[in-house]
Amino acid sequence: MGKRGDDFGEGSRPGVPGGLTFAFRRVFPTPNVSASIPPRPTIKDVARAANVSQSTVSYILNDTRAAQRISPETKRRVWNAVEQLGYKFNPIGRALQRGYTSEVTLLIVTWNLATSHAATAMAISRAAARHDMNLNVHVADDDTGAERFIRRSSFHSLGGVLVLWDSPAFEESSLRTIAREGVPIIDLLPGSPDGISVVTADREHAGHQGTRHLIELGHRRIGFIGDTLSRPKTTLRKLAGYQSALNRSGLSFSPGWIQDVTEFGFEAGRSGLQQLLKREPTITALFCINDRIALGAIEAAKDLGRACPGDLSVVGFGDSPEGNHWRPRLTTFELSSDRVAANAIQLVLEQRKAETPEPKTVLIPEELIIRESTGPAPS
Repeated sequence: MGKRGDDFGEGSRPGVPGGLTFAFRRVFPTPNVSASIPPRPTIKDVARAANVSQSTVSYILNDTRAAQRISPETKRRVWNAVEQLGYKFNPIGRALQRGYTSEVTLLIVTWNLATSHAATAMAISRAAARHDMNLNVHVADDDTGAERFIRRSSFHSLGGVLVLWDSPAFEESSLRTIAREGVPIIDLLPGSPDGISVVTADREHAGHQGTRHLIELGHRRIGFIGDTLSRPKTTLRKLAGYQSALNRSGLSFSPGWIQDVTEFGFEAGRSGLQQLLKREPTITALFCINDRIALGAIEAAKDLGRACPGDLSVVGFGDSPEGNHWRPRLTTFELSSDRVAANAIQLVLEQRKAETPEPKTVLIPEELIIRESTGPAPS
C-alpha cells in the first residue's frame, strides 16, 4: 500500500506475477460546479443557428472542395453563428477528416543559403500565418543531411513542403517520389526537377534587365561575377539573361568576361574583380549575382584605383540594407520575398485541394532599383 498521509503513493499489488506497479490518488469530494459552466457549443448548435445542415457547416469550416459550391450568403451565416456562439472546432479532427495538417515545412540546404534567404524565410512565415498555417523550418548542413532529413520525416501528413536547395543533388532526392504521391512540393529556386512546382524570382529577366541597363549607359565590355559551381540553379539563370542582353544588342560576347568564384560574400567580390581585371583590364561595367559580391567588387576597384561609377559601373541583386547605405549606393534588384512567399503558400493550398495536382511554374518579376553605382561608360 502507499504511504499514509501522501496524496500520491505507489505500491505493488500482492500476488500478481512480475510485481506490476500501480499508482493511486486519494480522492476528495469536490463541489458540483457543472451547473455553473455552460455547455460548449457544438456543430449541431451552429447548424441550427445558421439554419443549415451539419454537413454544410463542416464543409465550410474545413474549407473542403464541397464548400466551393456553397453560396457566399450561406457561408456568411455560418461564420456569424460560429462567432456568436463562440464555437471552437478541433484542428486535430479537421486534419484527420481531410487527411493532412495545417503545417508547412521549409527545407533549406546549407547555412549559407539560409543566411542569404533569411528575408524569404520570414516572408513565408508571415504568409503561412495569414492562412492559419504553421511553419516548421529545417536547415540541413549539406546534401547528405537534407536527404537524411527527408527520409526520416513524414511529409504525407503535412500541408506541403517548400524547398531552398541550390544543388544538383535535388534532382536525385526523395522529394520527387513524395511529389508523385500527391504532397505539394514547391521549389523556391529555378530549375526544379520534373514533377515539382516552382515559385521564384525571375532571375533570367533580372540578368537581362541589369545588363541592358549597363548597355544603355554606353558600356560595351561588361563583366559577370557569379558562382556556377555551388549555386548553379540561380547563377545560371542570371548568366543566361546577361548573355541574351548582349546578343540582342549585337555585342560580341567573350567567355573571358565571366568570372567564376567559390567564396561567398564580400571576399568573392574582391577576389573575383581582381582576377577579372587582371585578365580583362578594359572591363567598364559589372553584373554581380548578389549585393555582397557587388560591394566587395566596388571595394576592390577602389584599391586598384578605379572609381565607381566613373571607371566601373556595378549592378547587384537583392536590395540588401548594406547596398542602400554604401557609398556609392548600389544599383540592384529588389528581392520579391513577400510576393514569392504569398504565391508559394497559395499554391500549396490549391494543390492540396486538387484531386490530381499538376506542377506549376510561377516566375515573379524583379524591379531594377537604379542608384549611384552605375553611370555612363568612360569615354
